[in-house]
Amino acid sequence: MQKRIKLLTRYLAYYSKAQNYYRVHSPFVFEFSKHVLEDDRLFYAFDELENLRKVLLKNRKTIQVTDFGAGSQVDSAKTRSVQSIAKSAATSPAFCQMLFRLIDLYKPKTILELGTSLGLATLYHAAAARNADIYTIEGCPNTAALAQANFKRMEVENIKLKIGQFEQVLDTVLPEIGRLDYAFIDGNHRKAPTLDYFERCLQYAHNDTVIVFDDIHWSDEMEAAWDAIKAHPKVTLTIDLFFCGVVFLRKEQQEKEHFNLIPSRWKPSLFGSL
Repeated sequence: MQKRIKLLTRYLAYYSKAQNYYRVHSPFVFEFSKHVLEDDRLFYAFDELENLRKVLLKNRKTIQVTDFGAGSQVDSAKTRSVQSIAKSAATSPAFCQMLFRLIDLYKPKTILELGTSLGLATLYHAAAARNADIYTIEGCPNTAALAQANFKRMEVENIKLKIGQFEQVLDTVLPEIGRLDYAFIDGNHRKAPTLDYFERCLQYAHNDTVIVFDDIHWSDEMEAAWDAIKAHPKVTLTIDLFFCGVVFLRKEQQEKEHFNLIPSRWKPSLFGSL
């Protein structure tokens, strides 16, 4: 209960500062907000992937779960059902669809995901970038097997699934990727490892690389990690969406800027305000 109250307090603090695209004066951030947050189109892939989610939510098969990170705030049991994982660990439909639109906007050719889980977010990435090379890393072998089965079921062939602890697997995956266009970091949820993954990704990043961090307000450690990322000298622009943070390294950005953005439908009081 205390964790939920703390998370609610963090959300209220974010909400009070958040602005929608009617209040954004940066053309680059305006485009982001318009296409990623305000676009309510239902793309062709959404129904298929949400039907897969429904199947997983009915699956009562249990597996042994290996968790190398900070664990789940909802279900920390070592033996869990697929249904339970789909409820608590899988990325939500709204978030997955936002990631799809993000990929659709920036069109990365190489994608790295840390934290595959059941592979739903991975499949959304793949649906938005059918010609991209997608690398996803999952620490738990049993969970990875379920994800691989989902990739096969959806007949997706541009996903390369790697199994192991992130810090170990990254040593081989990042050189294989070479030039990193996009990274989605959704795992461990501790400050030091999160910053370590970020620094490793930066070695292969470039001016147009986009890095997304999930659950930036999940804990005090994650908020501290997010503050450190915002302050990093290579980071020129960040966007706080509360449930995740988006990082840009664009040198065209002459001054470092940080935005708290929210869809206009979530904060109607800002609608039309200029």
